[in-house]
Amino acid sequence: MGKDSVSAFSKRDTSVCKGAALILLLTHHLYGGSLPAPMPLLGGDLPRVTATLSKVCVSIFMILSGYGLCRSFEHRGGESTPRFTLRHLMGLMRPYWLIYVLFTLLSIFFGRPGFTPAEVYGTGIRGACQAVIDFLGLWPLFGTCSMCQTWWYMEAAIVMYALFPAVYWAVKKAPYAALPLFALPVLSYFIWGNNVWDTCREIYWFFAFGTGVFLAQRGILDRLARRAGAGSICASGAAVLVCTYIRAKVGLAFDTFYAIAIVVFLQATLCRIPYLSGVFDYLGRRSGDVFLIHSFIYFYLTSQRLFVWLLYGSVPMAAAALPVLLGLSLLCAEGVGLIRRFLTAKQPA
Repeated sequence: MGKDSVSAFSKRDTSVCKGAALILLLTHHLYGGSLPAPMPLLGGDLPRVTATLSKVCVSIFMILSGYGLCRSFEHRGGESTPRFTLRHLMGLMRPYWLIYVLFTLLSIFFGRPGFTPAEVYGTGIRGACQAVIDFLGLWPLFGTCSMCQTWWYMEAAIVMYALFPAVYWAVKKAPYAALPLFALPVLSYFIWGNNVWDTCREIYWFFAFGTGVFLAQRGILDRLARRAGAGSICASGAAVLVCTYIRAKVGLAFDTFYAIAIVVFLQATLCRIPYLSGVFDYLGRRSGDVFLIHSFIYFYLTSQRLFVWLLYGSVPMAAAALPVLLGLSLLCAEGVGLIRRFLTAKQPA
């Protein structure tokens, strides 16, 4: 490993953590992580408990997004703030648009009954408007239909990217006012009862995103990286165990703290293991494409039959569903990557 990887929370560390979050994402969706808090950690439906806890992946991605944008913003050179924001928004949207087009076309021929474009959007002007809104990644904002329900995250990411400059300055100037303000929606969710509202909206993730910005501005993850050793492994591992218990009892409101504990633990352990960290680095660099693709493979396309067979078979078969989904999603992601490189090569210089 290079000097950067041991003296700071590096880009590679971020990618490794994204790779681990990707595994949590697939676990959450594949095994139905929808249990409300409080829930038992032992003695219950262990796959669903694990899948429910795995929703922390959203907070991990949000923290890492805020962290990465902050670092990029502080090293932007002479680039103006509007241009910085637009560039990163386009970097977010271009991969989404390509996958939207490819998998919407696939759904025409291989979509399960009820999940073809005509059935999802409807026809006529209303159907066209719903398709355009989905193409823009804004369907949760308008309450319209989408080819893929897990694409709700796109709207949340778009809002975070668009408002990043305001979040950056608020956290920089008044962090102890801004962060509690960002936490109010998820705190309200806890106060009025877990699972009372749909949390697939941007307001529930401002706290995690703002926390990522705060961690970058204060260099907290860098300092922890420099102190990594046996003591930090034990301390961060204990923190993950404690946070797992609290998250099971408190619910989504605790996810940002749970995510921080996981990221710190991963930086002290997985990020420092040769070869294995390389595997997760690879997964992290393809996590965006896999996120956009995986739901089609296990649910929306006719390939769902394979996962019904696996999930409702024996315990080993159900366990095998996760690596099968990961493998197929990566295969599709590599195919999309080839198409993207071909299209980029065809663009005029």
